[in-house]
Amino acid sequence: MKTVSVIIPTRGRDRCLRNTLEDLSRQSFKDFDVWVVDQNTAPLKDLGHHLGSVKLRHIPMEPLGSHAGRNKAIFATDSELCVFVDDDVRLKPEFLYLHVSKHRSLASDKIAVVCGRVVQPKDGYSEEKMQRIGQLARYSRYFGLVSGNFVGRMSGHIDHLHECNFSAKTDVLKEVGGFNEEFRGNAYFEGAELALRIKSAGYGLIYDGSIEVLHLQEGSGGNREKDKAKHTYWFMRNYSLLNSGFMLRPMIPFFEIYNITYVFAKALKNRNVSIAVEGLRGLKDGFRFFSPSAIRYRRTSEGSNDRS
Repeated sequence: MKTVSVIIPTRGRDRCLRNTLEDLSRQSFKDFDVWVVDQNTAPLKDLGHHLGSVKLRHIPMEPLGSHAGRNKAIFATDSELCVFVDDDVRLKPEFLYLHVSKHRSLASDKIAVVCGRVVQPKDGYSEEKMQRIGQLARYSRYFGLVSGNFVGRMSGHIDHLHECNFSAKTDVLKEVGGFNEEFRGNAYFEGAELALRIKSAGYGLIYDGSIEVLHLQEGSGGNREKDKAKHTYWFMRNYSLLNSGFMLRPMIPFFEIYNITYVFAKALKNRNVSIAVEGLRGLKDGFRFFSPSAIRYRRTSEGSNDRS
């Protein structure tokens, strides 16, 4: 049994993935294997060449989304920890060592997740600006707001996570059911929802700004949705799904009013009526998840079950 399984779902990013694998081959920490869940139409070839002596588990599967790919590996591995990165990141040699060391240093065995810094050059933030961005990642049950700060160098407790740089205890991931595959389309908020389920199960999450990845935000592949109207549909639908499980029920009318206003403001700013149409449709389709009888959780891999 390995200490760490590095899990990478991939689709349409052959070149970027191979660079990530090269970085993994140069890690100072050695007790790990790599799971590439390949959702390309034609499975990629010769990936192990980039990993040297590191064991590769290459799993082709149909394109059901990054969450389904991660779940495929989570429920197959017997490692102590799972480390998650995207297929378009660059890693320093100490990356895995820092994740494992952080878990080992934690005083409480109730801390199940370590999340690291995500530097995204396409955001255009200077280092100075990244250090001025407010508090660490939080979720508000009153307003349904998800505030993300994964660029600072500070450390502390967080409410949710960034999917392209975090590690978690494998047994806890299996206990809570892994990623929720009901988050469809661009899968926005899948990480936040997983984190909130982990917290609801009695575990904690820690952010450590010294554990860094460079996220290239490749323009195609993965869950990318370039059409702004379709992007807005999935954003609003998945945002409603997230909040249906954790938001205080008396605040739902304010949540809906706020998001209707947001959709019209976005459509006006972009001078695109389709954004308003698709955004409102996303809110309508997402609102059904607030029903007490709604099924909010779905996992399609072997041994899965749907639950409300």
